[in-house]
Formats: sequence, C-alpha cells, structure tokens
Amino acid sequence: MKHATAISQLETHASNCENNAAIQEREGEHESAATNRSNAADYRQAIEALRAE
Repeated sequence: MKHATAISQLETHASNCENNAAIQEREGEHESAATNRSNAADYRQAIEALRAE
C-alpha cells in the first residue's frame, strides 16, 4: 500500500489524541480535550487523503 508507514503513524497519533481527550474530559481539562479531538480529526482526514491517492 502506498503511504503505509505514514498512514500507520497517523493512525497511532489519532488514537493517542482520542485516548488523551477522553482522559482530559474526565479530569475537567475541556480545552485540552477539544484540542486533542480536533487534532485527531485532522489526522483522520489526512489518512483518508493518503488512502485516496
């Protein structure tokens, strides 16, 4: 698969951001959680763009 390494790394980063956001929400760090959710969405969008090539 083309871009397999980049996609794998982006998936790891997206998952980490999603996991961190959930933890931050529980801890009341809502601004940080929102940033992580936004970053995760950006990573997922990049993954889709690479898969489309």
